[in-house]
Amino acid sequence: MKNRPSRYRLLKQLYRQFGLYLYICLAAVLILLGTSKHPLISKVRVEIADISSSLVNLIYKPLEGIGYFMEYLSEYIAVRDENVILKAENKKLLYWKHRSEVLSHENKLLKKEMNFLTDDHERYWTGYIAADNGGVFSRSVLLRLGEKHGMKRGFVIQYNEGLLGRIEAVGTSTSQVLLLTDYASRVPVLVGNKKILGVVVGDNAPLLKLIALPEDAEVFVGDYITTSGHSGVFPPGLAVGTVVRIENNDIYVKPFVSREDTSFVKVVDYGLSGLIDIPSCEDKSVKVEGK
Repeated sequence: MKNRPSRYRLLKQLYRQFGLYLYICLAAVLILLGTSKHPLISKVRVEIADISSSLVNLIYKPLEGIGYFMEYLSEYIAVRDENVILKAENKKLLYWKHRSEVLSHENKLLKKEMNFLTDDHERYWTGYIAADNGGVFSRSVLLRLGEKHGMKRGFVIQYNEGLLGRIEAVGTSTSQVLLLTDYASRVPVLVGNKKILGVVVGDNAPLLKLIALPEDAEVFVGDYITTSGHSGVFPPGLAVGTVVRIENNDIYVKPFVSREDTSFVKVVDYGLSGLIDIPSCEDKSVKVEGK
C-alpha cells in the first residue's frame, strides 16, 4: 500500500518532465501519417474518416431535427400572433363596412327626399396640347382633339381639377382653347368664404384681374376663387385661383393652373348650354401662328 503513492508521484513527475516532448512527438507522428502515401496508412486514414463521418451524422441528425422543430415552433408562434392581429382588424373592418352601408342607404334616402341631381351626365376626354396658338394679343392653345373625337364649342378644359379655359373653336381633328389669361376671357366667380360675386378677366399676363365686385365687398390676399356657375358657361365650384396681390383698386388673382404646367389636359362636357354652338370650322382655320 505504501508503494502506490510513491508510484503515482513518480508518474506525475515523469509527465511533468516529458509530457511536452510526448505531445510534440505525437503531433509529428500524426502529421507524418496525414502526409504519408503508404497504402496501409491511407487505408487506416480512410477508415478513421468513415467512422468520424458516421459519428458526425449520428450526432447531427438529432440536432437537425431539433432545429427544424424550433423553426416550425417560431413560425407557428408568429402565425398565431398575426392571426390575432388580423382578427382584430377584420372586426374593425366589418364594423366600418356596416357603418358605410348604413350611411350609403341614408345618403340615397336623403338625395331622393331632396330630389338631388347628380353629375352622371358628365363626360370627359384626355387630350394633348399640340402648340401655343396665341400671339401678342391673345392667349390660346391648340388641342389635338376635334369634331371627329366629339369636341364641341364650350367644353371645359381642366388640369388637376383646376380650370384652364374652354374650347373656343372646333376643327375636324383639332380645337382651339381659350385660356383664362386671354384678354377676351370673362368668368363669373365667387370670392372667399363669404361667396362674394365677381368676375375674373384675362390680361394676356400670368395673373388674372378681379373686377365687378360689390362696393362694400371685402377681399383679402389668400381668398379662394371658384366659378359661380352664372351665365351657364362653367359649372359652379371649379377651382380658379387665389388672390395674391391688391394694389389700389386692382385685385390680382393667380390661377391654380397655367399653360406651362402641363401638356395633357382634361376636356369635360358638363352638359351646359351657355355658349351657342356654331358650325365647326375646318382644321385650316385653327392654325399655329407663323405656319
